[in-house]
Amino acid sequence: MSIAECPRCGYHLAKAEVKVEEVPALQAEVRRLKDLIPRLQEETAVLLRRINNAQEKTRNLPFEVLSKIFLFVRPPIDFTAHEPKIYGVDDPSRPPLTGYHDPAEDFHYTLATVSHRWRQVVFSTPQLWTSISLRVLNTSTEFNTSLLDLHFKNASDLPISIQIDFSNPTFLFESDPSQRSDTLVRLQPLAKAMFGENSDQVQSHFLIQPPAEWLSFVGGSLSRCKSMSTYWPSSEPHCKYFFNFHDLPCLQHVKLIGSDFPLTLPTTTSSLQLSYIELYKSIRLLMELPNLVTFESTHHWNESLDYGDVTKPIVLHGLENLTWDAQHIDYMHGFLRHVRFDNLRTLQWYEGRLFWSDASEEGESLRLAFFSALPSTLSSLTFNETALHSHAILNLLYCVPQLTELHFINYHSSVVEDTIKAIGRPLTNTGTPSSSLTVLPNLCVLSLSNAKNFAHDQDNSN
Repeated sequence: MSIAECPRCGYHLAKAEVKVEEVPALQAEVRRLKDLIPRLQEETAVLLRRINNAQEKTRNLPFEVLSKIFLFVRPPIDFTAHEPKIYGVDDPSRPPLTGYHDPAEDFHYTLATVSHRWRQVVFSTPQLWTSISLRVLNTSTEFNTSLLDLHFKNASDLPISIQIDFSNPTFLFESDPSQRSDTLVRLQPLAKAMFGENSDQVQSHFLIQPPAEWLSFVGGSLSRCKSMSTYWPSSEPHCKYFFNFHDLPCLQHVKLIGSDFPLTLPTTTSSLQLSYIELYKSIRLLMELPNLVTFESTHHWNESLDYGDVTKPIVLHGLENLTWDAQHIDYMHGFLRHVRFDNLRTLQWYEGRLFWSDASEEGESLRLAFFSALPSTLSSLTFNETALHSHAILNLLYCVPQLTELHFINYHSSVVEDTIKAIGRPLTNTGTPSSSLTVLPNLCVLSLSNAKNFAHDQDNSN
C-alpha cells in the first residue's frame, strides 16, 4: 500500500504537499492527540459506568414489577376522551391528514425495542395490547391487518377496544358502484381481521366514517361487544342499509352520529347517544329500549316526524340521564305531552333557535308542562344554547325547586345574571299571587361555560 492510501480503509487520499517548515506543527498535533485519546477513553468509561448504573436499577427488577410500570406509562386508550372532528370534502380548513393520533398509543412498541428483556415483558403483558387505533390511508391493508392480528395474539383472551378511522382525505370511497365494490374488496382483509375469527375478543369498537357495508357484518359477530360508536358511515347515493344490532347479547352502549338508516338494538342497551339522525327515530328508540339509563339525542332531522309515535302517556322508569335537543319544539308536541319520568336525575336541555322562528303558544305551554312534571329525583339541570329569555327560563326553574345543580353552556350572560338575582326569591307574575315558593331554594352549584354577551340579546328573545 502506498503512503497515499488511507491506512485504515485503503482508499486513495488526495495528494497534499507538506512543506518542511510545517512538520514541527504536525508533530505537535500528533502529540496532542496522543495525550487526548486516553482522557477521552477515561471519560467514555465514566459515562458507560453511569449508564450501567442507571440500567442496573431496572435490570434487576422482577418481571411483575416491570410489567406494572409499563402498564402505568401506557394504560389502555380511552377512545371516548376524544371526539373526532369531521370535515366536509370541500372544506378549505380541512388538513391534508385528518384523524387524531395520540403518540402514547404506540409507546408499548417503543418499550419493546429497549432490550431483549423489556421486549419479553411487553409481549408477555396482555393488558398492554387491549386497545389499538388504526388510520386507513389507502386500500393497502397489510400493515393495519398485521398490527391488529398482533394485538389479538398478545392480548391473549382479554377483550380489546379498536378504533378505525377512514376520515383521511387521501382515502375516499368512490360513488361509482363498481369502483366502490373494488375498494371494499381491497379492504376485506382488514374487515376479516376485525369481524372474523377474533371478533369475540372485541369489547368496544369505534368506526369513523366507515363504509356502511361494514356494519352489516356486526349482526353475526362481536358476541362480547359492549360498546359501539359509529361516526358518519359512508354509503352509495340513494342506497339504504339496515343496521341490525339486535342479536348482540352484551351490547350496552351505542353511539351513532350522522346516519338515517334503520337501526335496531338489543334490550340490553343502557346508554344511547344519537346525533344528526331523524327525530322520530330518536323518539322510537327511546320508547323501545326498556333498560335505558342514559339517553342523548341532539341535532335532530325532523322531516318525517310522525306524531302518532307518542299518542298516549308513557313513563320511562329506568332513565336517569337525559340530553334532549328541543330546537324543533313544535315538531314534538306528542313527546312533550305524553313522555314522563319517575327516576330522572340529570337533564341537559338544548333548544337553539330554529331559523330564528318563535315557538307556538302550544309549544311553550307543553314545554312548561313537561318541566312541571319532572320528578323530585332530578338534581342537575343544564341549559345548552337555549334561545329563551330570562322570564321563560325562570318559569321553567320555578317548576323544579328540587335542583341542587344548575349549569349554563353557550348562554347569554344577561340571562344568567337575571337567574342569579332570582335565586331564593319568589317568582313574580306566576299567576299565583300568594305563592310562598321560591326559585331554586336548594341550589348548591351554579356554573357558566362559554358565556355570550350580545347587545341584541333581547331582540332575539323568545
